[in-house]
Amino acid sequence: MLKNPNVQAFIEHVKAECKKHKIKLQLRPVKFLLLTGNIKCGGYFDSEERKLVVATKNEDAWLGLLVHEYGHLTQWAEGCKEWTEGCEGIGHLEDWLAGKRKKNIKQHIDRSRDLELDNEKRSVKLIKQWNLPIDIKDYIKRANAYVQFYNWMYYSRRWSKPGNSPYRNQAIYDAMPDTFRMNYKQMAKKYQKLYQEQNI
Repeated sequence: MLKNPNVQAFIEHVKAECKKHKIKLQLRPVKFLLLTGNIKCGGYFDSEERKLVVATKNEDAWLGLLVHEYGHLTQWAEGCKEWTEGCEGIGHLEDWLAGKRKKNIKQHIDRSRDLELDNEKRSVKLIKQWNLPIDIKDYIKRANAYVQFYNWMYYSRRWSKPGNSPYRNQAIYDAMPDTFRMNYKQMAKKYQKLYQEQNI
């Protein structure tokens, strides 16, 4: 995929934007990254550490991850409401997942979810803008699975396992729409049942 000129152009753009904002870009040849609380993920953007990191051993997913994490950089650079409220929410959510007691956890989860939803919509715009070799309907189905996962964490109080993330689980993927037209504020009972059955 690196041989694709659009991919190369996008990577160069990300490098330039990272340099402009004094962000260290790391494309690591590993399958996953380890976050606080032993959460495993494929990539992250951290404005405080000034890092954008993506695990590139996920051959079918690393480019989408790069787009997604770069989308977070754009949220931060713009200082959008979803970023400022969502970052605070994610901090509380991570503490809660680690076992700490938190007031208003539903509000913190909602803000974290809204941060991700805004970012997934930005990511789809980036895919179109750069004409990247990513199937948009497929990306949106996976994005919906991920955004709904934030609603599911209210019930599960845990992060998903790397081998069974919502966007890689076939049953959940199949149940998701390929547009951003679904209820994100409240998790439908059918999705609650599905996420429980699939042990997400």
